[in-house]
Amino acid sequence: MKRLNSLPRDASDEQIRLTVEALKRHHYEPVMVLDAKDFLGWKKEDLVKEFKRLDSLKADDQELLEVKALSAQDVIEKQKSLLFYHYELLCRLRDGDSEAWDVVHELYEDD
Repeated sequence: MKRLNSLPRDASDEQIRLTVEALKRHHYEPVMVLDAKDFLGWKKEDLVKEFKRLDSLKADDQELLEVKALSAQDVIEKQKSLLFYHYELLCRLRDGDSEAWDVVHELYEDD
């Protein structure tokens, strides 16, 4: 939870909307282990809620069992790591960080 507290405050709703639109034009969708519906529009509270949900999953939860290559705990840890990484990138994008936009452009060019 300490890492979550280090995240910046949410951008304005307008800035979040504009960033989502820009990312959709780039066909950018972060790769996750588990589904993260509407992730591009998430706010910090959504991330916190998802971390709590992941922590509450049981090892025999169907969502975790569908990822055959990893143990349930590994799925949760990998998903949390990806969520945090991509959310940090989203925060930088929303703030207009040119290096963050370079990451997105590079991924776009690779496709």
